[in-house]
Amino acid sequence: MVSISTLTGAKRQDIKNVLLLLQEFVVTYKDNKVKINYQSRPVVLFLATLYATAGFGIYFTLRNLLTKYNEYLLNKKINRPALIRQSSTILKNGSREIFISKGNNKVSRIIIPKPNLDQYAADKYLYKNFYINQQIIQQSSKGIIFNSKFLNQLSIIWGILIPKFYCKNTSLLLSQCFFLILRTWLSLLVAKLDGQIVKNLIAANGKKFSRDLIYWLLIAFPASYTNAAIKYLDNRLSLGFRTNLTRYIHDMYLDKVMSYYKVSLNTGDPNGFLENIDQYITEDISKFCNSLSGLFSSMGKPFIDLIFFSVYLRDNLGTGAIIGIFTNYFITAVLLKRATPPFGKLSSQRTHLEGQYFNKQLNLMNNCEEIGFYKGSLIEKTKLNHTFKNLMNHVNKEINISFNYGVIEDYVLKYTWSAWGYIFAGLPVFLDEIWPKQEKDTINKEAQKVDERKNMRQFIINKRLMLSLADAGSRLMYSIKDVNQLTGHTDRVFNLLTQLHKVHSPRYDFGSKYGYGDIHGTIQNNFSDGIRFENFPVIIPNVNGGESTPLFKEISIHIKQGKNLLILGPNGCGKTSISRIVAGLWPFYRGLLSKPNDDDMFYLPQKTYFTTGNLRDQIIYPYTYNDMLEMGYNDDYLYHILREVKLEYLLKREGNFNVVKDWKDVFSGGEKQRMSIARVLFKHPKYVILDESTNAVSTDVEDYLFELLQTKGINFITMSHRPLLMKYHDFVLEIKDDRSWEFQDLTSEENLKSIDKEIKEIETKLAQVEVWEKRKQDIELFLDGKYNDINEESSIDMGVELYRREGRTSMSS
Repeated sequence: MVSISTLTGAKRQDIKNVLLLLQEFVVTYKDNKVKINYQSRPVVLFLATLYATAGFGIYFTLRNLLTKYNEYLLNKKINRPALIRQSSTILKNGSREIFISKGNNKVSRIIIPKPNLDQYAADKYLYKNFYINQQIIQQSSKGIIFNSKFLNQLSIIWGILIPKFYCKNTSLLLSQCFFLILRTWLSLLVAKLDGQIVKNLIAANGKKFSRDLIYWLLIAFPASYTNAAIKYLDNRLSLGFRTNLTRYIHDMYLDKVMSYYKVSLNTGDPNGFLENIDQYITEDISKFCNSLSGLFSSMGKPFIDLIFFSVYLRDNLGTGAIIGIFTNYFITAVLLKRATPPFGKLSSQRTHLEGQYFNKQLNLMNNCEEIGFYKGSLIEKTKLNHTFKNLMNHVNKEINISFNYGVIEDYVLKYTWSAWGYIFAGLPVFLDEIWPKQEKDTINKEAQKVDERKNMRQFIINKRLMLSLADAGSRLMYSIKDVNQLTGHTDRVFNLLTQLHKVHSPRYDFGSKYGYGDIHGTIQNNFSDGIRFENFPVIIPNVNGGESTPLFKEISIHIKQGKNLLILGPNGCGKTSISRIVAGLWPFYRGLLSKPNDDDMFYLPQKTYFTTGNLRDQIIYPYTYNDMLEMGYNDDYLYHILREVKLEYLLKREGNFNVVKDWKDVFSGGEKQRMSIARVLFKHPKYVILDESTNAVSTDVEDYLFELLQTKGINFITMSHRPLLMKYHDFVLEIKDDRSWEFQDLTSEENLKSIDKEIKEIETKLAQVEVWEKRKQDIELFLDGKYNDINEESSIDMGVELYRREGRTSMSS
């Protein structure tokens, strides 16, 4: 270490100078150190955001721990296999309890509330009354921004989206409103801080500039948090809306009334037919919920901005300037409203065309094998190109319309409104410039500089708020287009709900204008003595309803318990229509139908349906694996059923019950029909209706299957066009070409005697076969000139006599 005393005088002086400079720098730093006010709004907001984030983190952590603890107690309490835990149980209050496996031997308990069926019965009148008053609503909706038809539709659907005030969607909506107000308030603080930063920059005040810059970075955190929270709540609200609406639709669409089938029958009703209903339930509901939830932020934020910024600018610019601004907004809104194309209608048409194109593609995928056999790729390509061309033409039309409107909209909202914003923000500065010069000269120059900085600060604030106000107004005008699109989505969703409420009514009439016709047919369930038809008409559902002509005369028959019925007739005579009415798929307009409970009946359609799943699922359909276990059955029982229908080889061919395939393409026609009989054996109902259910199997297998059903004690009603099936049945209902029918009791004494007589006649004829064969050979030899000893006349007489014995009146050449 070098001692200072050993240095020369010059060097000592240099070191002293350096020490003095350091001391001066430290003193200057202490005097000019940036001081942060911890009670200022940016700091308080920053700390509040940190505490709120930490609080939410602790809350969700504790909630997850509590959920896991409850799952642990539930796993400890329930000592059933995991597969059974996934089953559902109906509680005393009608709710459904479901245990879902989460892996690692953990389950989660979910309670699904019981749907209020009375609510659907009450809601249907909302839709009915809406269409009754539709003409009045349309007349009152002319010339206003928000169409009253749209508002009425939305108010009815709103009861589904938010069924009660104390629900999750309400909290999400209120939270979104809170954050929208908070974002506007933060924007106001940021505008003031922006003006302060510019003022300090012009004044070259580095200390205050650094302090305000720190405030800027601090307040940016809660502002960013608020923006992210609004987007999060927007997505959560859309999901909540979609969940409630989809569950409401599923409760009507997939219940015992079978609305999913009835809604597809309105092909003759232009106001009631829903083409591509799958698109309504999936894509349209999603677009509607996204559009509605996004509308709260797209309209709520600018609306709140207009209120907050207007109040603040009124104090700076005066009431006249605010009136001028809003007058400009009103005039612009009227002009844009008149120039706005029908975006809602265009959006609805595009959705419809997209559905058509999608279904063409779906049809090609589902029927690719059949199309391949027919070599029909060229015609399918033509149809697909035609549908795609219609869609592209419409999209091209939308693009052109949007371009023309976008030019006008951007010019007015972005640039014209911004120019007015500069004018109104500069009014205080321009008014200050026209003061008398002598008055200005009397002002101290230093005070004048301070006023200039204040004017600059106020101009920056006013300019930022005016631009924000113009942006809020422009976004509010832009939202008109969003409202128009929402109108189209709302109309399609409302139409879907209306048609579902129509067909959901147990007394739905396809011919009624509003779906609630005058149906007088009586259905008696839990009938213990077989099946009874009295004045039973078979009417195809159409726009004429019960006034339509029946396919054939009204049926009045009674099939007692333990007897089997064959409904015989040519294709297209109406055999399947009878089963549709009995099953409740078609309306029963008049007469009396007495039948057993629906749980005691099973229906096999002409086309066997195979669900997505494994081989086990194909046998037990429409039950689930959990239902099978609760019924006390296992895979050994299923193997026994496959053996009974001669399909046990499937286990060797496919592997096991758990293999998953596209079964409709795996099974042959005969295997499909035998699999349907296997479902009957698993269900073991009292009655089964077979609609051409054995026409793809061999005769010996058909005999075996009918005998199997008889052995199991299962009564059956068979629809067929083959008289050979009479031998398995006790009664025959024959439908003839002249729309008449004939009922025969095959077990009556008269029919038995006629059958015995016919058998004897056939036996007599069979006994003469050898004589006829010999005589046939003699005639052939005579005709060939090889048998000349026979008398020609006696030979012809003998042939005539033989034909007469057979019951013929003439001989063929």
